[in-house]
Amino acid sequence: MNNQDLMYFCSLIDTGSYTKAAAFFQVTQPTISAAIRRLSKHFKDPLVVQSNRKSKLKTTAAGALLYQKSKHLLQEIHSIDHDVLHASERKIRVSFSGVAGSMYIPEIITQFHQANIMSMLDTHLERSADIFQSLTNGDIDVAIYSWMVPINDPSYYIRNLHKTELVIITGLDDPWAYKNEVKISELRNRGFIARSEGYLTRECLEQEANLGNFKPNIIFTARTMQLMIDLVRQNVGIALAMQDTLKDTSNLHIIHLVPDQRLYAYMQIAMRKSFVPNDYQQKGIDILRNFHAI
Repeated sequence: MNNQDLMYFCSLIDTGSYTKAAAFFQVTQPTISAAIRRLSKHFKDPLVVQSNRKSKLKTTAAGALLYQKSKHLLQEIHSIDHDVLHASERKIRVSFSGVAGSMYIPEIITQFHQANIMSMLDTHLERSADIFQSLTNGDIDVAIYSWMVPINDPSYYIRNLHKTELVIITGLDDPWAYKNEVKISELRNRGFIARSEGYLTRECLEQEANLGNFKPNIIFTARTMQLMIDLVRQNVGIALAMQDTLKDTSNLHIIHLVPDQRLYAYMQIAMRKSFVPNDYQQKGIDILRNFHAI
């Protein structure tokens, strides 16, 4: 058993196809088949079964367990490779989602500047839906993000930073400018300005629509939060936003969902426990671990 065979096996399960797995690694299909045979012989189990060439691949109980453990192992190996190869680096890779970043990155930069280590920060902007996967893969060391539920995973140092309500915002000339509360069902016939898929407010809007058994009418997809807010101010449509991130509420009206239907966003900072900082990086890691202690 070797790492390459495990990579081929996981890709086969992920793609459901010997041909696609081979194409992904730019090898021949018999190469993938040979790896599966080696693993099957090692574990004395077929691992994957297929009634005929056109039927869907299925894992045996042993195959399902091997897939689960192999994915974790390969992620750890990827993390080890990066951490050892870059053990002497003077950088900490920090990714942040747009809203969480706008709230906390300026303060983090200030603290690094005051400690005279600002050059240590290597920052990246990612969607909330992608950022934790980057952390899991070992592509970053620290993540600052927001999501619909607080993430609690013992593999990471996680600190809760803030909780905020998701609200409907309208322009002052909107027909709903007099409302204080609405039910999810009332959103069915409204046109929304929304962020693209993978952003927290879009995912929450989709969830609300799912709870109300309808598809949201998205009349425009805004590339930035500011554009979304500006279009709402112009009464082009309404939007779902995180209340505490609305720095300027002029010409905006805020509407809450009824209490039993409200959604919240949770902002967190997380870092890999497997990341072992060198002596130079430790000062920056200490700042991040104690950032907004609660």
